[in-house]
Amino acid sequence: MNASGSRSISRKRVHLPFLKGGQEIFWPFRLSTTSCVIPESILANLLFLGPYLDEVELVFFETRTETNFPSHQDIRDMRQVAEDLDITFNVHLPGDLFFGDPDPALRARFRDTTLRFYERTLPLDPTLYILHLDSRRADGIVEPDIYAWSDRVEDSLTALVKAGLDPALVAVENLEYPLDKLMPFVERIGLKTCLDIGHIILYGHDLQTQLDRHFSQSAMIHLHGVRQGVDHLGVQWISPGDWEMISSLLADYTGGLSIEIFSIEDLAASLDRLEKTIPKKVTTSLFHTQHDQGHYG
Repeated sequence: MNASGSRSISRKRVHLPFLKGGQEIFWPFRLSTTSCVIPESILANLLFLGPYLDEVELVFFETRTETNFPSHQDIRDMRQVAEDLDITFNVHLPGDLFFGDPDPALRARFRDTTLRFYERTLPLDPTLYILHLDSRRADGIVEPDIYAWSDRVEDSLTALVKAGLDPALVAVENLEYPLDKLMPFVERIGLKTCLDIGHIILYGHDLQTQLDRHFSQSAMIHLHGVRQGVDHLGVQWISPGDWEMISSLLADYTGGLSIEIFSIEDLAASLDRLEKTIPKKVTTSLFHTQHDQGHYG
């Protein structure tokens, strides 16, 4: 996953619907989007998004720089914003962790990094942690032995649980492979699943099959569009046929839904499509604009 945080913000007015109190008055699912909608700090994104939504996906893309690791003050500030704006969080743990690497020392290091992010963000009371299980080794080469990879990943995850990771709070996400590949050890360890629909479309897996197998039992759905081989775009780029399948399931889905995009424009277009196609518990909503926020208009 690659955040396009450097994308410039259009100067036109972008309308965002006011969807606070989502599961109470709008849709059955818990709606969130990423902490990368505006190209500023996570805290700035929380302040911007808080008036509109009930939850924000805190995205920690990689661990190569310490600037990606939240300080204790960052956590205190996030807790204060959560209290002031009445929002919750789900946490996307870093993606550059290779639990199936053949080197046990590297795997131990990746586990330690995971625990650092997990323990640092626990005071935020996240509804869920999302975890990538990369099929590559740390050197970037895809592991050719899928069975050895699977065994090492399961060992790593089991060790994390023994070290204090609560499996009931962790959902593993499909990447270039479908969730089917992970289900044996997911069920043994007691983890949850995050069904990334954009990844299913991007990698050409059969959408209907994956929805039938995994949608209803997934604790989190990641939703984004794909265009010309680029994912994490607005859901307006999901084909009408695919959208019909997805939206019909969302109408009764009670888990978490994260619109996993990285610009205000993509968020606005995505929420607009949701509003137009998925029945709400109320028939009207109050609209604000980025201009109303006084900084991005």
